[in-house]
Amino acid sequence: MSDHRKYAGLPDLDLAPDIYETPDLTDDTSTHPASTVFRSDSRASLDRGYEDDEDTGIDRHRLDPDEARSHFLPAQLNAREVDFSDRISSKRKSYRASSRRRRKGENGVEELGDLSDDDDEGFERKLARLRREVEELKETSSRRRAEKTSVDETETPDDGRREPDNGLDDLSNVLHNLHTASGSGGVGGAGSRLAKKLNGAMRAPTVSIPKGSAAEPDQHPPGSSTYTVTYAPTYAKDQALARAADFDTRLTLIETVLGVDSIPVSSEGRATSKAVLPMLDTLDRQLSTISTTSVTSLDSIGQRIRQLTQDAEKLEEARKAAKAAHEALRSSQRDSNASQTVNGEVTAANSIEDPEQVSKINALYGTLATIESLSPLLPSVLDRLRSLRTIHAEAATASESLARVEQTQEEMTGEIKSWKEGLEKVEHVMRHGEETMGGNMNAMEGWIKQLEERMSKLAS
Repeated sequence: MSDHRKYAGLPDLDLAPDIYETPDLTDDTSTHPASTVFRSDSRASLDRGYEDDEDTGIDRHRLDPDEARSHFLPAQLNAREVDFSDRISSKRKSYRASSRRRRKGENGVEELGDLSDDDDEGFERKLARLRREVEELKETSSRRRAEKTSVDETETPDDGRREPDNGLDDLSNVLHNLHTASGSGGVGGAGSRLAKKLNGAMRAPTVSIPKGSAAEPDQHPPGSSTYTVTYAPTYAKDQALARAADFDTRLTLIETVLGVDSIPVSSEGRATSKAVLPMLDTLDRQLSTISTTSVTSLDSIGQRIRQLTQDAEKLEEARKAAKAAHEALRSSQRDSNASQTVNGEVTAANSIEDPEQVSKINALYGTLATIESLSPLLPSVLDRLRSLRTIHAEAATASESLARVEQTQEEMTGEIKSWKEGLEKVEHVMRHGEETMGGNMNAMEGWIKQLEERMSKLAS
């Protein structure tokens, strides 16, 4: 009763008593349970069974447990992080099975292990394994990124490192293309393309190993090929920086040729380049001089050059004479200063210089370093100033020229109006003259007819 009270609130509860019905016993039905004891067949029955099996096509050979166990003995299963449950929400992750070679010796003992360097893994199995491992790497990468985000959502990494998602995507695309090509019959071509891409990836810059980490020993058998795919996330950034540097160099060269740069790139390694406008002005003057020269002008220019040369020689001689006189004056001053020495003391009465001149010399020496530092900039600054002077002069003349052109246009407009009025008057007079001439011609024809009639009458 307590059980009924306990489960009274449950739905679909049948309170009727349980009824068990058994069939009626018959004379030929035995109530003893069937025997499950294994009974071995005799040799004759086995032979008879084999003959019947050959007739019926059924194989009734018994399974040898030792042979079945030896078949799976060299297999190694890697079932780490594998979910064997039947949950719908879980992602199925396959496990990896690897087997070793085996052969049976002459004495009947089986030997396990790698007996040769050849690999029995076919192309399709290797491709499927690579695709499966790439998917597992993608899942692991996404899980790590999710864990890192859940640990710290506000802090962003500043070291520039990122997960190799792009490398995994590229490798997945390569494997997908290889699988598509193998399905369409292009196994050889796809394999060669994969080898080329892997060889290209091997040339990429590798990540340096820290000093504290120990290098793992080489566990690959001799003669086996090893492919290393290295992902370099900074390759695109380095390429962009190289392009920007190339563009900056070309832009600097163009600015230098046009005379736009204020500071030359290297004033020591190359000569200072001249701007375009002053160079064009100089070339224009030279061409005009060459095109307008004559024999008389050449003679006058030659005489002028000879006279300038003589003046320069005279000036050089005068400079040398002045320098010699200055040296003689300084030596005489030193001698006079030495003669005025009394008791080891020098009287500097004649050696006192003007304090204003001393201050000017000191100021000049102070500004000498600044002048020397600004000397590379003087040619470009002078070219700029000349170009600006030319532009300003042309701008002033351009405004005046524009005013003159506008005034000329107004005068031409007035003249055109007056010519138009005169032309209209001439056309009106010509039209009136044509009408008058037509009327006169008609009147003259009438008079001529009358004269002809009169002449005919007189003749008759």
